[in-house]
Amino acid sequence: MRFKHVLSFLLILSILSSSVSALSLDVTGGYIGEPVNVSVDKDAFIIFRMNNGTPIYAYGKEAKFIPHVTGELRIEAISDGERAVRVIQIAEKPEEETGGGSEGGAYYLPSDYRTALGALLKASELMGFSVEVSGNYVRGIGGIYEKYMGETSGWMYSVNGDTPMVPASDYELNPGDTLLWYFVRNYGDDSSSAPYKILIRIYSDWSFDIQISPPMPWRIEEAQIGETSGATPTPEVTPEAETFSLLNATEEMRKFLVIQNTSIEVEVTEIPLLLSLNISSPAEVTVKRERASGKIFNDLHATPLECFDLELNRSGKVILSFPVSKERLEELNASAHDVSLMKFDGRWIRIPTELSGENQTHYFFSAEIQNFSLFVIAVEWKNFPIGKEDERIQKALEWLKGIQRDDGGFANPDEEKSSFSGTSWAIMAISSAGEDPESWKKNGNSPLDYLRREIPERLDEMGTIDYARIILALSAAGEDPRDFEGVNFVELLKGKVKEDGQIGDYIHTTIWGILALSSVGEEVSKSVEWLKSQQNEDGGFSWVPGGESDFDDTAAAIQALIAGGEPRDSEVIQRALEYLKKGQNEDGGMSYEEGLQSNAASDSWAIQALVSAGVNPAEWKKGERSVVDHLLGLQEEDGHFRYSENYDSNPGYMTVCAIMALLGEPHPVKPDFTESSIIQETPAVERTKITPAQELQKTPSEEFQETPSEKTPGFEVALAILSILLISLMRKKR
Repeated sequence: MRFKHVLSFLLILSILSSSVSALSLDVTGGYIGEPVNVSVDKDAFIIFRMNNGTPIYAYGKEAKFIPHVTGELRIEAISDGERAVRVIQIAEKPEEETGGGSEGGAYYLPSDYRTALGALLKASELMGFSVEVSGNYVRGIGGIYEKYMGETSGWMYSVNGDTPMVPASDYELNPGDTLLWYFVRNYGDDSSSAPYKILIRIYSDWSFDIQISPPMPWRIEEAQIGETSGATPTPEVTPEAETFSLLNATEEMRKFLVIQNTSIEVEVTEIPLLLSLNISSPAEVTVKRERASGKIFNDLHATPLECFDLELNRSGKVILSFPVSKERLEELNASAHDVSLMKFDGRWIRIPTELSGENQTHYFFSAEIQNFSLFVIAVEWKNFPIGKEDERIQKALEWLKGIQRDDGGFANPDEEKSSFSGTSWAIMAISSAGEDPESWKKNGNSPLDYLRREIPERLDEMGTIDYARIILALSAAGEDPRDFEGVNFVELLKGKVKEDGQIGDYIHTTIWGILALSSVGEEVSKSVEWLKSQQNEDGGFSWVPGGESDFDDTAAAIQALIAGGEPRDSEVIQRALEYLKKGQNEDGGMSYEEGLQSNAASDSWAIQALVSAGVNPAEWKKGERSVVDHLLGLQEEDGHFRYSENYDSNPGYMTVCAIMALLGEPHPVKPDFTESSIIQETPAVERTKITPAQELQKTPSEEFQETPSEKTPGFEVALAILSILLISLMRKKR
């Protein structure tokens, strides 16, 4: 009997669960021009379909739809296998009159779309074709772009047969207008010979019709392209009407709502991108063009061709396809095998990139992305930087170990006591080689132990440069400069910042102050502006305000400005690089001032500046020799670096500078006790929460027709099946 009671309970539970767990869908509204508000009891995928037309999508517990035509509005909500449907009738409010005559179109043009550009965008939403706009200029429609049929080919528009002389976004339409968008091979051609046309006829009640000739999807034959070597080929894609929609667009950003697996063509970047998305549920994808600026690019060791941020607010997979100009690769003395896609995730990660094809002007690449962040399409440098395991670097490090003193500090071989500044420089060099300075011990003492003992005695003697150098050393070692032996060196250095942004009394103190403060995340924009104001007419920088330019301070200024956020391609950086080039001698090396002998310190500063600015030092040549070649030529057999061919002075400083430079580590050096600053990606899926849609408007109550909720079989079906199986077992036992 008890067993029968259990069976009865299971059967009742299975029946009840089908009714109590149904998705709740509430709808209010039902008039033209007024919101239809929808709410559900849990996050759901909500679909609006007006008069069985193009569906509009939202996600969340609430959504809003504004109808602009009368007829039947179907609303469907789907969540976790549950499904609810409502159908309501959209009507005009009795007190409102729309006017109009007997004629009318299939669609309605809202008031905020009543320009030549707005009508085109509305048509694209309804018919599902793409429109690429740059400012007020239409670059492409339906996958057909300017310059596809010659340098002067592109899109034009006319209204009632006339060609307006104003941007399409400024031309206001009137009822009865006929708008024509057409593609011409040459500006000045009329529409009669246009191979592609979109005709939009507007009626007196602001309804309109759309005629597309020829029918989409459009294709363009290779023979039609003509001589367009200056135009970058764009990956071709014709989006389906129900796969995605454009949510937001600016000059530097595109944001899409992706409904299902699809391909999206994005031209917000100089290099066109094709995103092929594989998603399990609706998601938002955002592509934003970025500039290659800031100290995070110091470890890239490649020339960026394109920089962009790619975000997907839900787990999924993206295949990214892009072209690279063969001419650009020739300029960089590079091949297709040097092209990489890299992602920044605290460090640069190389994404496996496949060469998928080529034509006469471009190579085509593709890469699979599963985690989203800042990306760079780049050309990796050849023969630079030198690897940490390279024999020349290892010999230099062994020599450096040999001059470490018993107290843990460092000094030149001919000096009796450890040098406070020399030890700070050594810490930066050790960290740049991927080694932990704390592990470099002599007589049980590390260089950090030496600093700990010396700081209390030297603190009162320190100035701006000392504060900056100790911050850079501690940051490179992974220590906290805000609390080292109870001293906050960051606050001490900030106390040297003047009202106008100058740090200390000189240009070179400001340079080092910017490098140090930026290494710990402090705001330095005011100091950067002051430093920029000190650039001389020749493009260089001096060590003191009003002084003549020199190459070492110019190289240091380049690093400081970029670390402080100045873009690599800015005028001030480019002028400084042009000046720096004047310091390269015939032997390939760099000098402190024009006409002086090349030396290891100037070589090192120049190499670090070039890396910071995104220039391959191995290609920075005078004749056949690069600045890297010259610096390597100054290394002695025991591993240390000479000052110059004729002098072997201050070998400790020359060697630590050379180590950092040859490893491609500009200032500020960051702690990275690993084998490489660029690693190969290990795929991992990131999960984030989707943001509910707040409002959607698209063309197409108190009284509505209710359709019974539909539900995917789930827990209640399993209970029923279990009950039936148990009954069968009971009968067998009898």
